[in-house]
Amino acid sequence: MDSRVQPDVILQPINQDLAPALFALTDCNRCFLREWLPWLDQVRTVDDTRDFIEGAKSMAAADGVPTFAIIHAGTLCGVTGFHSVNKPHCRGSIGYWLGQDHTGQGIATTAVRQLITIGFKECGLNRIEIRCAVNNWQSRALPERLGFIHEGTLRQSERLYGRFLDQALYSLLASDSHASPSGSSK
Repeated sequence: MDSRVQPDVILQPINQDLAPALFALTDCNRCFLREWLPWLDQVRTVDDTRDFIEGAKSMAAADGVPTFAIIHAGTLCGVTGFHSVNKPHCRGSIGYWLGQDHTGQGIATTAVRQLITIGFKECGLNRIEIRCAVNNWQSRALPERLGFIHEGTLRQSERLYGRFLDQALYSLLASDSHASPSGSSK
């Protein structure tokens, strides 16, 4: 078993009650998150966070997969979810982020492992993808730790504050022997 697993990580479907705490987490981690996430300029107030939550709830209604707040030891520490689901092809793409104080503790690994189970078992997905900037080594370590296969590099596939970034593409298939949430990670 991965020594970085955190048994007290809970995925809570995101809701409006979490808006003030989620905005506070985003705002105090703005510089840290800005290095890799393109949406920070659109989140300037609690109302912007409420708009994000409403959009996530609408997407959940359409795709059947909610966006989740990551709760660790009773504290909101980040967000994860499928930011795209292609139902006809049984494929989904996962995103995740944590506040800086919550990184390096296995929290994201545990949360994404739970999300993978939801994707395969509850949503009937066959393929789950994760894309990370090629130089975001901390984020890339997560899919590698969970046994995702690195399929290649998507050249200049994301625009981040006026510059283009290459992304590493990782995938996990339901048929992969290591896709079991209780299985060993690589």
